Amino acid sequence: MTTTSISQPHNTLYVSNIDWKVKKPMLKRALHMLMTRHGKVLEVVALRKDGLRGQAFVIFDDVTSATEAMQQENGTLLFGKPLKVQYALEKSDRISKRDGTYVPKAKREKKTNNNSNNNNSNSQSETNVGRENPSTHSEMTATAEGTATTENLVPPPPPPNATTTTTNNNNDQPPSHILFATDLPPECNEMMLAMLFRQYTGFVEVRIPRAGLAFIEFDDEPHATLALQRLNGFQLTTNDALKLTYGKA
Repeated sequence: MTTTSISQPHNTLYVSNIDWKVKKPMLKRALHMLMTRHGKVLEVVALRKDGLRGQAFVIFDDVTSATEAMQQENGTLLFGKPLKVQYALEKSDRISKRDGTYVPKAKREKKTNNNSNNNNSNSQSETNVGRENPSTHSEMTATAEGTATTENLVPPPPPPNATTTTTNNNNDQPPSHILFATDLPPECNEMMLAMLFRQYTGFVEVRIPRAGLAFIEFDDEPHATLALQRLNGFQLTTNDALKLTYGKA
């Protein structure tokens, strides 16, 4: 009878049951948008090798944020499938190097092999496949001491008081419950925008009438104004910032 390993709380989450047909760049952006609401995300590692599709690791800056994200996002629908979110079996190399517990991959593998021989057991529950240290996979892209090199990850939203945008600086429309977004990157879709805006009270829906444009509806103008003030200028990618104005009610 196989048993499931129980992971201790740490910064790295293992996300599974993802639609394997989703392209890696879009998956990284979607997961980053979803998870960054709970705290600073250092890295998103998407797995695309045979047998590892539909899985990803999300590395947070702190354990509290990772725990909140796991509790809140487990079961969340992403690309039409409910996510399975749990702690990874091991900390990522990036976190281990930061806290001084890093062990090189070769030594980890030797220790694992010795333990397997001593216990005379090489089996592992299916639920744990892929949950080991994300740095053991060839698609890990963090540099040795720390700057993430994953392409076009979305940085976290600005803190509540960081945005000084006034409501009518560059907008001829009077305040309304509908926001208008322009110059969106091609890969930005309704689901990704909805994940970004739904953290604000009163969010109703996102509509994209054509590529590059979107309408974001709230239940009233004050809620829409708050979202505009907080998210106008939010970096969707390293090269594209969210441009928000009021739309016609």
